[in-house]
Amino acid sequence: MGREFAGAAARWAHLLDLQVRPQLVAVCDVNPAVREWYRANFPAVRNLTGDYRALLADPAVEAVYCAVPHHLHAEIYPAVIQAGKHLMGEKPFGIDLAANAAILAALAANPRVLARCSSEFPFYPAAQRIGAMLEREAFGRIIEVDSFFLHSSDLDPEKPLNWKRLVEFNGEYGCLGDLGMHVCQIPFRAAGCPSTSAPFSRTS
Repeated sequence: MGREFAGAAARWAHLLDLQVRPQLVAVCDVNPAVREWYRANFPAVRNLTGDYRALLADPAVEAVYCAVPHHLHAEIYPAVIQAGKHLMGEKPFGIDLAANAAILAALAANPRVLARCSSEFPFYPAAQRIGAMLEREAFGRIIEVDSFFLHSSDLDPEKPLNWKRLVEFNGEYGCLGDLGMHVCQIPFRAAGCPSTSAPFSRTS
């Protein structure tokens, strides 16, 4: 996801109505091959490191996009916040409730730091359209939401399990913690609409 973000930042010039532009100044990855990819494709990046502490010590870094497995959130997210860097973190902001509480405590102690969860789905045109329809109550009174998510990355039986399928890295909630929010985002938004009467949300 870090490389996806870097690619998006490189295409920022196409957003003609914005007055700001991100500049990629530092990258941290424990994998030397990934760092070499950045070196080859983003030669302007001057700080390539395998230690996130070195990245956080860099005064040129104002904000950090942190895309690490869930078991590392409780260590790295508070470190980013305590370093005074703005944070765009990947869902779900902690592998469990204790990890989430530690991240929220760091944010409470550093109110000048802006933190947001990186999620692209709510900004897709279809999701935006459904959200606007919910707000103007185009569906009438909502009493039930049945949502599902089609995901094909595990159709290959020869594919080895990745970290998202391992409890120690992803959490006891399994795929729900990483992929479930895509299924729940619109039903949760519907639950906040005036026309909704305690909807039963069934997800799969």
